[in-house]
Amino acid sequence: MNNWAGDYECSVCRRKRLTASEFSKKMQERYKKEGNGALKCKGCVDKAAADERATAAAKTKTAAPAGSTDTAACSACKENLPASAFTKPQLKKGPAKQRCQPCILKAEQSEQTSSQDKKAAALQAAREAVAKAEKGGDVAAKLRAASKLSALEGELVTGLRPLSLGRGRGRGRGRGRGRRGK
Repeated sequence: MNNWAGDYECSVCRRKRLTASEFSKKMQERYKKEGNGALKCKGCVDKAAADERATAAAKTKTAAPAGSTDTAACSACKENLPASAFTKPQLKKGPAKQRCQPCILKAEQSEQTSSQDKKAAALQAAREAVAKAEKGGDVAAKLRAASKLSALEGELVTGLRPLSLGRGRGRGRGRGRGRRGK
């Protein structure tokens, strides 16, 4: 899907010419605001988060007393787990909404893959529409299909969504309607 290179560079893994889809929306906004700020790709952020979770899990195992019986029920997997399997904000939500860390990780991963699948499907549909329009011969349909495809490809590379300006107000409307000089 990524056959071309973008303008982004990861400051951690030092990969260059990455597309905007390799970075989170927050990182893209930061790049636009600061110019050449230190950006981290999604892979590096995920790796750092996994390392942080592993160290936190190791820390809670050593800090928890052997006779500790604090448990909480996960609303997603319906299991009673030790409180160390939950983050503090999740425990504050209460038993109806709290989720354990593995369930949160699974939900994030499924959301990310579904988002990527939606983008890939939209891009493939746009390519098929261009091919269909080329066979049809209608110039307006070709232009619509090609512009849709280029907008999707541009969004993938730059991270910017295209603006739809609409038809506008038209000529001669809204400014006095022919009352010049009065």
